[in-house]
Amino acid sequence: MRLFLLFSLIHISLMNCFSRNYDILLERASKVDTIKEPNGKIRSFGTLKINPIQPVLSEIPVSFEIYGSPRSSLQFQVGYIFPRRNSLMNQVIFDSMGEEGMPTDEGIYSYRNSPFNNDAGINVKMEIRIYSREIKTLQTSDHKKSFYYAPQFTYKYCFYKDQTFATHYSGFPHYQKESKYSNILGIGIMIGRQSFNHNFIKDWYGGIGFRFRMMSVTIHEIYSPYPIPGKTIYPNTTDNDVSFYPFVNLGVRFGFEL
Repeated sequence: MRLFLLFSLIHISLMNCFSRNYDILLERASKVDTIKEPNGKIRSFGTLKINPIQPVLSEIPVSFEIYGSPRSSLQFQVGYIFPRRNSLMNQVIFDSMGEEGMPTDEGIYSYRNSPFNNDAGINVKMEIRIYSREIKTLQTSDHKKSFYYAPQFTYKYCFYKDQTFATHYSGFPHYQKESKYSNILGIGIMIGRQSFNHNFIKDWYGGIGFRFRMMSVTIHEIYSPYPIPGKTIYPNTTDNDVSFYPFVNLGVRFGFEL
Protein backbone atom coordinates (compact mmCIF):
# COMPACT_ATOMS: atom_id res chain seq x y z
CA MET A 1 0.00 0.00 0.00
CA ARG A 2 2.78 2.43 0.88
CA LEU A 3 4.64 1.43 -2.32
CA PHE A 4 1.51 2.09 -4.39
CA LEU A 5 1.08 5.53 -2.82
CA LEU A 6 4.75 6.32 -3.49
CA PHE A 7 4.44 5.38 -7.18
CA SER A 8 1.25 7.42 -7.42
CA LEU A 9 2.95 10.51 -6.00
CA ILE A 10 5.93 10.08 -8.37
CA HIS A 11 3.57 9.65 -11.35
CA ILE A 12 1.57 12.79 -10.50
CA SER A 13 4.79 14.83 -10.02
CA LEU A 14 6.22 13.71 -13.40
CA MET A 15 2.95 14.51 -15.18
CA ASN A 16 2.85 18.01 -13.70
CA CYS A 17 6.49 18.61 -14.59
CA PHE A 18 6.04 17.34 -18.19
CA SER A 19 2.89 19.42 -18.63
CA ARG A 20 4.64 22.63 -17.54
CA ASN A 21 7.70 21.95 -19.76
CA TYR A 22 5.45 21.18 -22.73
CA ASP A 23 3.59 24.48 -22.26
CA ILE A 24 6.91 26.37 -22.10
CA LEU A 25 8.17 24.70 -25.30
CA LEU A 26 4.95 25.56 -27.12
CA GLU A 27 5.21 29.17 -26.00
CA ARG A 28 8.84 29.44 -27.16
CA ALA A 29 8.06 27.81 -30.52
CA SER A 30 5.20 30.22 -31.04
CA LYS A 31 7.50 33.20 -30.39
CA VAL A 32 10.16 31.87 -32.80
CA ASP A 33 7.58 31.35 -35.56
CA THR A 34 6.24 34.85 -35.00
CA ILE A 35 9.70 36.37 -35.42
CA LYS A 36 10.61 34.23 -38.40
CA GLU A 37 7.32 34.56 -40.23
CA PRO A 38 5.10 37.34 -38.86
CA ASN A 39 1.55 36.74 -40.01
CA GLY A 40 2.85 34.56 -42.84
CA LYS A 41 4.45 37.54 -44.65
CA ILE A 42 7.98 36.97 -45.95
CA ARG A 43 9.99 39.40 -48.04
CA SER A 44 10.96 38.16 -51.51
CA PHE A 45 14.59 37.49 -52.50
CA GLY A 46 14.78 39.76 -55.56
CA THR A 47 13.52 40.21 -59.11
CA LEU A 48 14.25 38.94 -62.62
CA LYS A 49 13.53 41.42 -65.47
CA ILE A 50 13.90 41.86 -69.22
CA ASN A 51 13.79 44.90 -71.50
CA PRO A 52 11.36 44.26 -74.39
CA ILE A 53 12.54 47.33 -76.36
CA GLN A 54 16.31 46.79 -76.35
CA PRO A 55 16.29 43.97 -78.99
CA VAL A 56 15.35 46.67 -81.53
CA LEU A 57 18.85 48.06 -80.86
CA SER A 58 20.51 44.64 -81.34
CA GLU A 59 20.77 43.65 -77.68
CA ILE A 60 18.92 41.16 -75.47
CA PRO A 61 19.40 42.21 -71.80
CA VAL A 62 18.42 40.28 -68.66
CA SER A 63 18.49 41.98 -65.24
CA PHE A 64 18.79 40.27 -61.87
CA GLU A 65 18.09 42.44 -58.79
CA ILE A 66 19.02 41.26 -55.28
CA TYR A 67 17.37 42.97 -52.31
CA GLY A 68 19.70 44.16 -49.57
CA SER A 69 18.41 46.36 -46.76
CA PRO A 70 14.71 47.35 -46.86
CA ARG A 71 15.53 50.37 -49.09
CA SER A 72 18.49 49.21 -51.18
CA SER A 73 19.39 46.58 -53.75
CA LEU A 74 22.13 45.48 -56.13
CA GLN A 75 21.19 44.92 -59.77
CA PHE A 76 23.24 43.10 -62.41
CA GLN A 77 22.36 43.22 -66.11
CA VAL A 78 23.91 41.11 -68.86
CA GLY A 79 23.09 41.85 -72.49
CA TYR A 80 23.91 39.76 -75.55
CA ILE A 81 24.70 41.82 -78.67
CA PHE A 82 23.71 40.40 -82.06
CA PRO A 83 23.88 41.74 -85.67
CA ARG A 84 21.06 43.53 -87.52
CA ARG A 85 22.92 45.04 -90.49
CA ASN A 86 19.89 45.07 -92.78
CA SER A 87 17.62 46.87 -90.32
CA LEU A 88 15.98 50.11 -91.46
CA MET A 89 17.52 52.07 -88.57
CA ASN A 90 21.02 50.99 -89.57
CA GLN A 91 20.45 51.90 -93.22
CA VAL A 92 18.99 55.34 -92.44
CA ILE A 93 21.31 56.41 -89.62
CA PHE A 94 24.66 54.75 -90.33
CA ASP A 95 24.71 53.51 -93.94
CA SER A 96 23.83 56.76 -95.71
CA MET A 97 25.41 59.61 -93.73
CA GLY A 98 28.66 59.80 -95.71
CA GLU A 99 29.61 61.28 -99.05
CA GLU A 100 27.13 60.51 -101.87
CA GLY A 101 24.86 58.68 -99.42
CA MET A 102 27.51 56.11 -98.48
CA PRO A 103 28.66 55.06 -95.01
CA THR A 104 31.29 57.14 -93.25
CA ASP A 105 34.05 56.05 -90.88
CA GLU A 106 34.18 59.41 -89.06
CA GLY A 107 32.02 61.19 -86.52
CA ILE A 108 29.03 60.10 -84.49
CA TYR A 109 27.37 58.42 -87.51
CA SER A 110 30.37 56.25 -88.33
CA TYR A 111 29.46 52.69 -89.28
CA ARG A 112 32.03 51.59 -86.70
CA ASN A 113 29.85 53.07 -83.94
CA SER A 114 26.69 51.38 -85.18
CA PRO A 115 25.15 48.93 -82.68
CA PHE A 116 23.76 46.93 -85.64
CA ASN A 117 27.02 46.03 -87.44
CA ASN A 118 28.58 43.93 -84.68
CA ASP A 119 28.99 40.19 -85.14
CA ALA A 120 28.53 39.67 -81.40
CA GLY A 121 29.27 41.21 -78.03
CA ILE A 122 28.36 41.52 -74.37
CA ASN A 123 27.14 44.45 -72.28
CA VAL A 124 27.42 44.23 -68.47
CA LYS A 125 25.87 46.79 -66.11
CA MET A 126 25.80 47.06 -62.33
CA GLU A 127 23.58 49.39 -60.30
CA ILE A 128 23.52 50.18 -56.58
CA ARG A 129 19.91 51.22 -56.00
CA ILE A 130 18.56 53.41 -53.20
CA TYR A 131 14.74 53.44 -52.93
CA SER A 132 12.47 56.10 -51.48
CA ARG A 133 10.37 53.41 -49.75
CA GLU A 134 10.87 49.87 -48.56
CA ILE A 135 11.02 47.39 -51.43
CA LYS A 136 9.03 44.43 -50.21
CA THR A 137 6.41 42.20 -51.68
CA LEU A 138 2.88 43.54 -52.05
CA GLN A 139 1.78 41.34 -49.13
CA THR A 140 4.26 42.98 -46.71
CA SER A 141 4.09 46.61 -47.82
CA ASP A 142 1.38 49.24 -48.08
CA HIS A 143 3.14 50.84 -51.06
CA LYS A 144 2.78 49.53 -54.61
CA LYS A 145 5.57 51.65 -56.13
CA SER A 146 8.86 53.22 -55.11
CA PHE A 147 11.17 55.76 -56.73
CA TYR A 148 14.92 55.16 -56.76
CA TYR A 149 18.28 56.53 -57.85
CA ALA A 150 21.28 54.40 -58.68
CA PRO A 151 24.96 54.89 -59.62
CA GLN A 152 25.60 52.68 -62.67
CA PHE A 153 28.81 51.08 -63.94
CA THR A 154 29.06 49.65 -67.48
CA TYR A 155 31.45 47.45 -69.46
CA LYS A 156 30.72 46.66 -73.11
CA TYR A 157 32.69 44.56 -75.57
CA CYS A 158 31.69 44.15 -79.22
CA PHE A 159 33.38 43.24 -82.51
CA TYR A 160 33.03 42.34 -86.15
CA LYS A 161 35.44 40.43 -88.39
CA ASP A 162 36.17 40.74 -92.12
CA GLN A 163 33.24 43.02 -92.86
CA THR A 164 33.16 44.97 -96.15
CA PHE A 165 31.82 48.54 -96.31
CA ALA A 166 31.31 50.75 -99.38
CA THR A 167 32.77 54.22 -98.76
CA HIS A 168 35.24 56.72 -100.24
CA TYR A 169 39.00 56.41 -100.48
CA SER A 170 41.20 59.18 -101.95
CA GLY A 171 38.10 60.79 -103.46
CA PHE A 172 36.83 57.63 -105.18
CA PRO A 173 34.19 55.11 -104.08
CA HIS A 174 35.77 51.92 -102.82
CA TYR A 175 35.12 48.75 -100.82
CA GLN A 176 36.99 48.30 -97.56
CA LYS A 177 37.27 45.03 -95.64
CA GLU A 178 38.12 45.45 -91.98
CA SER A 179 37.80 44.03 -88.45
CA LYS A 180 36.85 46.00 -85.34
CA TYR A 181 37.30 45.33 -81.61
CA SER A 182 35.72 47.79 -79.18
CA ASN A 183 35.91 48.06 -75.37
CA ILE A 184 33.69 50.59 -73.61
CA LEU A 185 33.69 51.64 -69.94
CA GLY A 186 30.93 53.84 -68.56
CA ILE A 187 29.63 55.49 -65.41
CA GLY A 188 26.33 57.28 -64.87
CA ILE A 189 23.43 58.01 -62.57
CA MET A 190 20.02 56.41 -63.10
CA ILE A 191 16.62 57.40 -61.71
CA GLY A 192 13.43 55.42 -62.01
CA ARG A 193 10.22 54.08 -60.54
CA GLN A 194 9.64 50.41 -59.80
CA SER A 195 6.07 49.26 -59.22
CA PHE A 196 4.69 46.02 -57.78
CA ASN A 197 1.48 44.24 -58.74
CA HIS A 198 1.48 40.98 -56.80
CA ASN A 199 4.59 39.29 -58.26
CA PHE A 200 4.68 41.36 -61.47
CA ILE A 201 7.36 44.10 -61.70
CA LYS A 202 7.44 47.20 -63.89
CA ASP A 203 10.62 49.29 -63.88
CA TRP A 204 10.72 52.65 -65.71
CA TYR A 205 14.16 54.26 -65.79
CA GLY A 206 16.29 57.01 -67.32
CA GLY A 207 19.78 58.34 -66.79
CA ILE A 208 22.84 60.20 -68.04
CA GLY A 209 26.55 59.61 -67.82
CA PHE A 210 29.87 59.32 -69.66
CA ARG A 211 31.56 56.52 -71.59
CA PHE A 212 35.16 55.86 -72.55
CA ARG A 213 35.65 53.88 -75.78
CA MET A 214 38.85 52.12 -76.89
CA MET A 215 38.53 50.88 -80.47
CA SER A 216 41.02 48.91 -82.57
CA VAL A 217 40.33 48.65 -86.34
CA THR A 218 42.41 46.57 -88.76
CA ILE A 219 41.98 47.32 -92.49
CA HIS A 220 42.64 44.11 -94.42
CA GLU A 221 41.84 45.10 -97.98
CA ILE A 222 40.79 48.10 -100.09
CA TYR A 223 39.33 47.68 -103.56
CA SER A 224 38.53 50.63 -105.83
CA PRO A 225 36.95 50.16 -109.29
CA TYR A 226 38.22 53.59 -110.35
CA PRO A 227 40.20 54.32 -112.34
CA ILE A 228 39.31 51.41 -114.63
CA PRO A 229 40.22 48.54 -114.45
CA GLY A 230 40.54 49.18 -110.73
CA LYS A 231 43.00 47.86 -108.16
CA THR A 232 43.17 46.14 -104.79
CA ILE A 233 45.32 47.31 -101.87
CA TYR A 234 46.27 45.12 -98.89
CA PRO A 235 47.43 47.56 -96.20
CA ASN A 236 46.73 45.34 -93.15
CA THR A 237 47.10 48.45 -91.01
CA THR A 238 45.69 48.80 -87.49
CA ASP A 239 44.27 52.04 -86.15
CA ASN A 240 43.64 52.53 -82.41
CA ASP A 241 41.08 55.18 -81.51
CA VAL A 242 40.14 56.51 -78.05
CA SER A 243 37.03 58.63 -77.43
CA PHE A 244 35.13 60.07 -74.46
CA TYR A 245 31.47 60.94 -74.89
CA PRO A 246 28.20 61.50 -72.94
CA PHE A 247 25.19 59.19 -73.16
CA VAL A 248 21.46 59.25 -72.34
CA ASN A 249 19.60 56.06 -71.44
CA LEU A 250 15.81 55.59 -71.29
CA GLY A 251 13.77 52.41 -71.08
CA VAL A 252 11.48 50.03 -69.24
CA ARG A 253 11.85 46.54 -67.80
CA PHE A 254 9.21 43.95 -66.98
CA GLY A 255 9.67 40.95 -64.72
CA PHE A 256 8.60 39.07 -61.64
CA GLU A 257 9.68 38.54 -58.04
CA LEU A 258 11.65 35.46 -57.06
